[in-house]
Amino acid sequence: MKILVENSTWNNIGDGWYQFSLYYMLKRLYANDTVVMGEGPAQRAFRVKGERQRRNMLNVMDYERADVHVLSGPFLSTNFFDSYAEKIRRIKDCGEAYALISISGTSVSESLRKEIGAFLKKYPPLLLASRDEETYNNYKEFVPAAYNGICTAFLVSRNIPTEAFHLEKPFFISSFYRELEPTFLLEEGQSCTIEHLQLERHPTMWHLPYRISRHLNFKRTQQSEVGGYLIVRTIQNLNTRFNHINFAMPNSFISFNPLRYLEVVKSSAFTISDRVHACAVSLSFGKPARLMFETSRAGIFDRMGFDYRANRGIMYPNEDKIDEEYGLLAQEIKKYI
Repeated sequence: MKILVENSTWNNIGDGWYQFSLYYMLKRLYANDTVVMGEGPAQRAFRVKGERQRRNMLNVMDYERADVHVLSGPFLSTNFFDSYAEKIRRIKDCGEAYALISISGTSVSESLRKEIGAFLKKYPPLLLASRDEETYNNYKEFVPAAYNGICTAFLVSRNIPTEAFHLEKPFFISSFYRELEPTFLLEEGQSCTIEHLQLERHPTMWHLPYRISRHLNFKRTQQSEVGGYLIVRTIQNLNTRFNHINFAMPNSFISFNPLRYLEVVKSSAFTISDRVHACAVSLSFGKPARLMFETSRAGIFDRMGFDYRANRGIMYPNEDKIDEEYGLLAQEIKKYI
């Protein structure tokens, strides 16, 4: 059997974490089969706009052949018909099969939910394993096999081989993209822990929209460390056009290798971020995380029993829960694929 696992549609590096995690997981579960990485829709990955650009795209995914195609990500929503519906039709027309694992479709209108549901009913997947309960409840009625699953970003530490390293000082991770990084403060005599750190938030600067003020971030007073801990800034939006943003602050880390980020996380003390997956992989490696943004995609934490709404957004790892959910997801995958 040949299993093709989508791994290319990264709107940011966090998408690479759950897609690589899923690939490695399937590689282990189907050690005697052929498991390879495949392409996703270019229009999703690169936000292609305009009919001319679409005509010029070579969508390699349209030519990929496999017994089972595995798709993942937050696309059971507004971009489903634009990016994935035709791919799924092609798969089924060729007599092949597909599965949706670590999938999300939250905050959809009732009319769109039913429209996507009707499509799934006509072209059913082998398995729909959600990554949050809202998605599971939205689509379980439309498919023959549905599982209230988890985001595979929580499984990176179980699926992907990584090594820790040491900087000249211990460090924690700060990763922000919806607002400017806060100022980190400690009361005199307190140790630098996720509980003790106080945050002075800066949604923007000079009353400018964030999309503009982020370009001026380098003009702010910068912190390199606090309480003997370095502040390492992981940049999840990959680009080379805006290096004045990428390297506006000390200890900024950006890489085209998504797995290297995981080693940075594994080596850190904790993570503070407004990014869902930055916090998820931190918890996966047994490190506390503080989520600084309310979003429907944070349902992945509810599903795992992490309460990001309490205690100022601070969450603590639960290794036993992650191991349990790994086993349950693996069981469902083997049952239907």
